[in-house]
Amino acid sequence: MSLEFRTTRRAETPAPTSVMKQNTKMGRLSLATGLMLSIAVAMSVGCGSSSKPASAPAGNGTLYTFVSDVPSCNLLSLGVFLTEMDLHKSGAPSGSNVTVWPTNNSPTSPVVEMSTLRDTMTIVNATTVAAGTYDQVVLKAVVNTAAVYNSTQSPPVSTLVPTVSSPSVTINLSPPLTITSGKVSGLLLDLNLPQSIAISTDSTGKITGTVNWQFSSRVLTPSGTTGFGEMDALYGFVRTVNSSSPGGNFTSSFLLQTLSQTSTGQGPALSVNLTKDTQLIGVSRIDQMPTGSYVEVDAYVDANGNVVANAIQVGDRESLANNKLAYIGPVLDVTKDPNTGNITQFDMLVRETEPTDPTEVANDSTVTVYVSSSTTFDQFLLSSDLANLASSGSLAIDDTNLMPGQEVVVSGVFTKPSSGPVTVAADSIYPRMQAVQGTFTSLAGTPGPDNKTGAFNMFPCNGLLAGTPFMVVTDAQSSFENTSGLNTLSPATPLLGRGLTFFSINGTTIGATGTTVPAGTMVLLAKQVRQF
Repeated sequence: MSLEFRTTRRAETPAPTSVMKQNTKMGRLSLATGLMLSIAVAMSVGCGSSSKPASAPAGNGTLYTFVSDVPSCNLLSLGVFLTEMDLHKSGAPSGSNVTVWPTNNSPTSPVVEMSTLRDTMTIVNATTVAAGTYDQVVLKAVVNTAAVYNSTQSPPVSTLVPTVSSPSVTINLSPPLTITSGKVSGLLLDLNLPQSIAISTDSTGKITGTVNWQFSSRVLTPSGTTGFGEMDALYGFVRTVNSSSPGGNFTSSFLLQTLSQTSTGQGPALSVNLTKDTQLIGVSRIDQMPTGSYVEVDAYVDANGNVVANAIQVGDRESLANNKLAYIGPVLDVTKDPNTGNITQFDMLVRETEPTDPTEVANDSTVTVYVSSSTTFDQFLLSSDLANLASSGSLAIDDTNLMPGQEVVVSGVFTKPSSGPVTVAADSIYPRMQAVQGTFTSLAGTPGPDNKTGAFNMFPCNGLLAGTPFMVVTDAQSSFENTSGLNTLSPATPLLGRGLTFFSINGTTIGATGTTVPAGTMVLLAKQVRQF
C-alpha cells in the first residue's frame, strides 16, 4: 500500500540570496568521506538483510536494548552519550559484569536525544549476550549537550553542558532479565528526566545544571501485534535498499542508520523489514527510495528479533557533500511578512541532524530557516488515523501557521557565516510526532458515547507553547493510560498527550463529535493521553 505526500507551497516571496550559497571547503568533503568510511566499517561487522544480530553462538541469546524517558517541561534537549552497558549475572560476585556494549560484536556506543522519547522508545543496541539470569544493569552515561527554554533570550533558548555527579548508575532488575540460548529478549531503560537534572542560574545569570541519573528498567515481553513495543517515530537515513525478500513473510528491506554518528558515538544500523501491508509514503515502491534519504518509520521488533515496518515516510535525499541535511527540533520563533501574513523565516533548535555534521551544524545549536516560494510543506502521514483526523478539521501546516513549540523536520542546504547563526534554505518542512505535558483545565464539549471521542483544553508547561490557547482532540483510536477516558481526566496531576500539533488561525470544527476549535488555538491531535 502506498500514500503520496500532500504538499502546499507558499506565495511568491524571494529568499535572501545569501542563504543559497553553498560552502564547498575541502574539510566538508573530508567529513563526507569519513562518514562513508565509518558506514563501510559498520557494515563489515554484521549489518545484513536481517535486523537482528547475526545468529547467536551456542549458549548465547539476542538482547535488544530500548530507551525512553519521563519528560521535563522546559528541558528542550538532552543529548546523552551511553558509553557502556554491563549486566551483572545473578549470584556472581559484585563487579564481575558482562559487557553488552561496546564489544567486538557491538563496537559502537549511542548518543541519544532523550527529549524526543516522551511516551515512545527507540533501539539503542542489539547484540548477543551469554545465556543466563541477570539482576542488575550497570550503565555509564555522560551528557553531550542540553538546552532549556529561556524567555530572557532571543531566540528563547539557552544551551549548557550539565555536570554529571557520577557517570555510572546501577539499575536493579526486578524481575530479573533471563537470556535464553537462541532466543530474543528485550530490555527497556526509562530515564526520569525531572528527577535526573536540576537547572539553576548562578550569580552572573548563567544557566547551569547538574545531573544525578535516575533510571528504571523493565524486561519486555513480546506481544503478537506490536512485538516488544511500537516505535511510532523511528528516524534516520537510508544506507542501502534491498528490493527482494530477505526471507520469511517479508517482501523487502532497507538499512536504516539511527542515532547517527557524532564526534563521540554512533547508534545502530537497523535492517527494517517490509510486509505486504507496509504503507510506503512519498514513494510507491521501495526501489524508488534513494539512499541518503531521511525517513521516519512506525515499526516494532517482533519476537524473532526482526524490525517490522507498519509505515514508512520518505523525505528528501540529504547530502553531506552538498551541505544538505535534515534538521530536527522545535520551532523557537517565526517572522512573517506584514503585508501577506506569510512566514519568511523562523529560528529552530536543532537537536540533531541526519546525517550528522557536528563540525558545521552542532547538536543543540540554533539555526535560522528561510522559507521561499519553492519550499514545500509536507504532511505527516505515518498515522492514517491522525491524518484523517487532521483532514476532518482542514488542519495542515503551511507558510502561514507554523508556531513556536511545534516539532518539525526541515530539509535544506545550510550556510555557515563567519559570525552569527547557521542559515538554512528550506526545501521542505513537515511536522513530527511530539509529546506535550501540561494540566487539564476543562472538557471542550460533551465526549462521545465511547468516552474517548472528543476534546479537552489544557495548559502546557513548556514555555514555548504556554502563551497560546491549547486543545487536545481525541478519537476512538486514541489510547488513554491511568484514566478510563475523557470524563475522568483531572487537573490534580499532570498529563501528557502525544500526537501532532497544528495551529488553527481562523478556527474550525473537527472530529466525529464536531468539536469547535476557536480561532487562534493550538491543537494536538492525540494518539495517546497519559494522566500521571
